[in-house]
Amino acid sequence: MTKTAIMFSTGWIMFMSGMYLSTYLSTLPVAVGTALAIVGGGLMGTSAIFLPKPKRKSNSNA
Repeated sequence: MTKTAIMFSTGWIMFMSGMYLSTYLSTLPVAVGTALAIVGGGLMGTSAIFLPKPKRKSNSNA
């Protein structure tokens, strides 16, 4: 697996578990769930930095 896929999958799992924990009514799971969701979303967002850049096609034949 590439670095991008590992970071995205880890972020996705953290984000989803944070959303699940946020559904509880007591204060501690909501705070932990919110923190997990924020960190997981940030990790998913920063994984986009490592995506391959599109290559430009040259018009040398024109």
